Amino acid sequence: MKILSFSYCFPNASNPTWGMFVYQRLAALARMEELRVCSPVPWFPGVAKEAGYPEARPWQGLHVHRPRFFYIPRFFKNADARLYALGLKPWLKNLARDWRPDVLDAHFVWPDGVGVAHLARELGIPYVITLRGKIYECLKVPSQTRQCAEALRGAAAVISVSSKMADEAHKLGVPHERLHVISNGVDREHFKPRDRRECRKQLGLPEDGRLLVTVAHLGYRKGHFETIKALAGLPEDVRLVIVGGPAQGGTEDGLRQVARAAGAEARLILPGRQSYDKIPLYYGAADVGVLASYREGCPNAVLESLACGTPVVATDVGAVPDILPVPAAGRIVPAEQVEPLRTALAEVLGQSWDAEEVVRASGVRSWEQVAEEVRTVFQKL
Repeated sequence: MKILSFSYCFPNASNPTWGMFVYQRLAALARMEELRVCSPVPWFPGVAKEAGYPEARPWQGLHVHRPRFFYIPRFFKNADARLYALGLKPWLKNLARDWRPDVLDAHFVWPDGVGVAHLARELGIPYVITLRGKIYECLKVPSQTRQCAEALRGAAAVISVSSKMADEAHKLGVPHERLHVISNGVDREHFKPRDRRECRKQLGLPEDGRLLVTVAHLGYRKGHFETIKALAGLPEDVRLVIVGGPAQGGTEDGLRQVARAAGAEARLILPGRQSYDKIPLYYGAADVGVLASYREGCPNAVLESLACGTPVVATDVGAVPDILPVPAAGRIVPAEQVEPLRTALAEVLGQSWDAEEVVRASGVRSWEQVAEEVRTVFQKL
């Protein structure tokens, strides 16, 4: 089977960890089937940050194409998916002369899924859309909602990383028999229980006291303000480590200001964006993993913490209820509320947790297991 996967969110030279969860699923699937990746590059005169290239180039074992498509920054955003399709159509027709895909695999509903739906109809190739958190943004915009609904109804199958998003797709007209809930996986060799003291020593973190660890960019919707305010109500020996770089207006200075106002600045640690190889050490150093997001698809931050044997407190968003068993491996709390978050953190910090038991309770799966499920969906088309 020949699979051509589309994802605007995919690792590149300037940001090698962006879309790592997409890469990992595709890398596992590529070991089972013939697969290529199309990660389109939006282009506007004087704005494009990456030149793009239509021919396949290797990226960590995958064949990756990065053709450009025209888009208009800030304006006419409801037209992005159609511009995506118009820009990629000549490239895809040319590719299909020598390498015709059996299935087009879109990894986000917008712009990938809607754009791929147009391309698939043009070439007469079945397509599959994977639903991640992006759909919630589209549901706020009537034009995008209509376009997404049409694309989802025309898909041969829809894969959702959470049961909540599968419900949204069904409301938009996708029959249950074409819906498949397949959550993300974890690199089980990379994320596994480790010695807490040794992890802290390697990272230069305090070896005494208790640590909360959040791995997420510093954007507002990740709920860092609520986490910092919850920290202020916890005992003085508890510190918070937020691993991530500036994004969507969120900065280290902004977080420090919130911590200062809450009286917790001395207990906030901001190591910045870290390499993929160091992330398991942060989870291994933590007493509790925290993710207080307002919106998620299937947050790998939760899965990776659990795979390291670290219990998690997370908000009730996206696939969190699907992947975080409570109370066996942590707690789930309402989004955008400080007091329930503080209470849950206090409860989890007050318990004694066995790392291997947390891993067993979580049932986290490898990317190979996830890819096998995806492959089964494709084979049934």
